[in-house]
Amino acid sequence: MLTPARKHFENVMAQNRGNGASTLADQTAYEQILHRLRIDQNRLKGIQANKAKAEEKQKLLPDYQGWVDGTLAADSGQADDVLTRVMLWHIDAGNIAEALRIGEYVIRHKLSMPDKFNRTAAVTLMDEICDPVLAAFKAAPNVATVNVDLLKALDGLTANEDAPEAVRAKLWKAIGYTLRTAEATQPEALEYLQKAIAEFSDIGVKRDIELLTRLLKKAETETPLTDESEIKPEEKPEPKAVPAKAKRQATAKKNATAKPKKPAANKMVTAAE
Repeated sequence: MLTPARKHFENVMAQNRGNGASTLADQTAYEQILHRLRIDQNRLKGIQANKAKAEEKQKLLPDYQGWVDGTLAADSGQADDVLTRVMLWHIDAGNIAEALRIGEYVIRHKLSMPDKFNRTAAVTLMDEICDPVLAAFKAAPNVATVNVDLLKALDGLTANEDAPEAVRAKLWKAIGYTLRTAEATQPEALEYLQKAIAEFSDIGVKRDIELLTRLLKKAETETPLTDESEIKPEEKPEPKAVPAKAKRQATAKKNATAKPKKPAANKMVTAAE
């Protein structure tokens, strides 16, 4: 672990190297950090498990932060094997936001990737970020491992870059799968999956599109059931109490308007003879 003073020194050396004011000491600083990178790479080669290797990279990355920040601040676009390698380590360690921050610089300045990556920086970023995302969805279809905003940022970052159709479709597939995990964003997920299959027909989302389309149509036609606990019987207003005086007046009025009864007709009784 580097001391804060050493990190600051490397930050300054990186900026000097980038702004044209570099000296022999600055160049030596780059050679030193490059040498450290080679040593760390050899250490990582001795680790077989990918998870353990990613954890080790997470431990090593803070030692390169000063150099990274200084290089990005200088914004010179000089070739830098340390910067591109650290970008890839951030992806492996799950630090996608930091990888994209470095990636923007790398893509804008069209820096070359390390030797074994026979791809541009844009294609490398899409491949290296999306492959683990899609692999995770195979194991757990409803669990997103990368925030969709980061995947959309990657899409925007690489939108104007040359890339194979299969790689572009892979990114849109990853975005679609991530959006599909939340009900509110499923319509948008369908759009991305349709874009993916239109870009590359063998991307493998045809069945996903059919199922998602059916699900959305069902949601549109179904009427949500009302919760019985919320149904209350109609409440009738309580009768108002009538004052005694008003009650007597109403009774008198009723008696005054009532029709008098007719007297019963006298019956003729005939005496028996």
